[in-house]
Amino acid sequence: MKRMAAILVFGVACLSVCLPASAAEGGSIASKVEELGKMDYLRVTDMRAVRRDNLLRVQFTVTNSSPGNERLHYRFRWLDADGFTVWEEEPWKPEIIYGKQNKVINVVAPTFKAADFKLELQSPHNSTSSERTGVADNPPYR
Repeated sequence: MKRMAAILVFGVACLSVCLPASAAEGGSIASKVEELGKMDYLRVTDMRAVRRDNLLRVQFTVTNSSPGNERLHYRFRWLDADGFTVWEEEPWKPEIIYGKQNKVINVVAPTFKAADFKLELQSPHNSTSSERTGVADNPPYR
């Protein structure tokens, strides 16, 4: 019984050390997400980050409030502890979020230097200000 209590205490201590540094300390989801244009149907509703094997791992959930399928394009800007970019600009990654779906997306930082991040999102069908932001209605890849 004492051994189980010691394991539980150790587990809680490990969990507190392993809590997501960037999401927990960096504030709300809104502080980590940058929408390029106004997205009416897609929202990041959950975000978690943890450092495992010395790499930053991010998991985020995108929720589609529309009954129809919506396209999403995302990429990460990887930052060091001082907020400087530590990796080259990533290509946009496409996803289809089906009607009324919650989709969980997992990403691992490409470098050990990454201590923080910004998640950039755009959705061609939901963006009402693409002319203002310079984001094309077509995805930036083929």
